[in-house]
Amino acid sequence: MKAKKILWIIIFNSIIILSEIIFGIISNSFALIADALHNAGDVIAIMITYIALKLGVKKTTFKYTFGFIKAEMMAAFTNTLFLFVTMIYMIYEAINRFYKPEVIEPIYMIVVGIIAVFANGISAYILNNLGVDSCPNHEHHHHEDANIKSAYLHMLSDALISVGVVLAGIFIYYFKIYYIDSILTIIFSIYIILHSYPLLKKSFLSLMDINIVDISQEKLDKIIKSDENVLEYNDLHIHKPSSKHTFISFHIVLVQDLLLSECENITNKIKQDLEAIGFNHILIQVDTNSCLKNHTNCDMT
Repeated sequence: MKAKKILWIIIFNSIIILSEIIFGIISNSFALIADALHNAGDVIAIMITYIALKLGVKKTTFKYTFGFIKAEMMAAFTNTLFLFVTMIYMIYEAINRFYKPEVIEPIYMIVVGIIAVFANGISAYILNNLGVDSCPNHEHHHHEDANIKSAYLHMLSDALISVGVVLAGIFIYYFKIYYIDSILTIIFSIYIILHSYPLLKKSFLSLMDINIVDISQEKLDKIIKSDENVLEYNDLHIHKPSSKHTFISFHIVLVQDLLLSECENITNKIKQDLEAIGFNHILIQVDTNSCLKNHTNCDMT
């Protein structure tokens, strides 16, 4: 259902892009053509989102043991990076237009711009509602789909730029102030850059398998060492390959030889506590005290 709605957004916005290009040429409005090109880039980004959603539901295989769960973060990073580049380009073009304003027909800007505002606004609203899912295993945890959020940011940026086009058209119609288009474009572009930076950072760190989980080492120590038989834990790995998956793996060193059933009781309690704070892929290896390392992190050498 989610993928189907996104497909309709792609089709709907492609029609808007074609309209903006046609009326941009007719009215000699560079702002409309630039907005159309910006929208076209965003539709491509949403196509990437659509593909990532399709890949993300594929089952794991012997070759693809993790499936395609990183497709979400890969698409989010690509989309947001493209958005950054597009906004910087828009600022560059806006500065050029500020010094070299072109005479345009504002009526087309206003009419087509209003249509684009509604189209992009509706698309952004749909994507924003699609972006948060409840985890079936933990009703109090909500996972924001980074991939869909990046697509939402693209549509939001389109809507804001279209607002700029409409306002510029109104000012040009009444006051012949052509450079207002450039000023609004720069303001909106800077806003989108600042608004999308956290997602760019989050998706990049996720792809690098860096720990972005909101948990302190003290809290993790308390959970893992809650049983007196646990001397230490080591070879720790924490990463978040997608908005719906939080992985953790480590070894625990026990103070003495225990029965297998006792070891299971210890690890089951640790898993239960970790699941309660959002971890959903937990791997624990049990070692004897001969494996003491006196450090927590994995030694990669």
